[in-house]
Amino acid sequence: MREVWKGFIIALRRWSTMLLLTGMIAAACVVLSLALSDVLSQVAVLRGAEQLRERHAVTYTAYYPHGPCSRVDEVTVQFLADMIDRQQAYTAIVFNMGLDDPDFAGGYPSLVLFGDILPDLFPDLQLDEPAPCAMSGAKLAEPGIEAVSLAGEDIPIVKTLPAGATFFDVNVTGLPLDNRILIRAPTETLSSLQPIEQEEALTRAVMFAPTSETVDAYVSGCLQGGLSLIPHDVAVDQPQRFREIMMTSAMYIVGMLGFLILALATFLSSARLTMRQEYRTFKIREMCGATPMHISIQIGGFLAAVVLALPVTLLSLLVMIGGPFAAGALWVMLAVVLSFFFLWLTSVREVRVQDQIR
Repeated sequence: MREVWKGFIIALRRWSTMLLLTGMIAAACVVLSLALSDVLSQVAVLRGAEQLRERHAVTYTAYYPHGPCSRVDEVTVQFLADMIDRQQAYTAIVFNMGLDDPDFAGGYPSLVLFGDILPDLFPDLQLDEPAPCAMSGAKLAEPGIEAVSLAGEDIPIVKTLPAGATFFDVNVTGLPLDNRILIRAPTETLSSLQPIEQEEALTRAVMFAPTSETVDAYVSGCLQGGLSLIPHDVAVDQPQRFREIMMTSAMYIVGMLGFLILALATFLSSARLTMRQEYRTFKIREMCGATPMHISIQIGGFLAAVVLALPVTLLSLLVMIGGPFAAGALWVMLAVVLSFFFLWLTSVREVRVQDQIR
């Protein structure tokens, strides 16, 4: 540890230059991890929606009315409920459930799903059957409640979801469930929901290979209630949207990767200059009995002060935040650590060869 601290002291003596370099490296790492996380998330969504594409699922983009919430008639709501009962559709409420009731689901974020076809579509979630039932996220193994009250019905919490479970919805991409209560609700409760809850359920409807007449009837019924929906074929629109996101993300990744390489190359040049300036110190220490291992650790401490200290700290915070940021941050952290060892071995070899330290 004393040798590592001596390496840090070398960096502190040149604090202005080293602070600028470590700031550049840290900024490139953070932006690169965010862009990479977006790509990994989109890849996971594309993989998770494979069943939807195979079934030629149709989803809807909503244009919400100005002013009060839409009021879709009971006929259209029942139209969707009948399709869900025939396993020709499913829907979800992600954000608007229990907005007027802060104690809903024990105050935890919730995900309400309607449809008996869901266990077949998303087997990785290991959904309990039959509905109605509720499951808690892996980080809510003991949520403090035994049941969730929905539309006057108590739905028991029967199990815990697998750790890292993610619901792949084409509208919200990957939705982590570790901190959520997942509720499988019966379709008859659709008509008993609050207007804003019912509105989200209608907009998040996913229909499997519906006819054009079915889509027209559903869109027309919602439009009469003030809710405008535009249908999309997942098999066509999602890969196209994925390619657009990948192109944008690739531009950020290539740009930040180039910036990171440039920052590391700049630091490597600065490190070589610093090592030459420290030549006398190394020779004196060698004459006083220091081994090559001592000098190597001191060089490693100097490199770690710039390459690892701030970048790894920021990346670790992203990992602790979790969610979609964790995966990208872990990959970038691995790349930074490998770069550090490469720079360390290169610097040690140059010092030993050029300065003849044996």
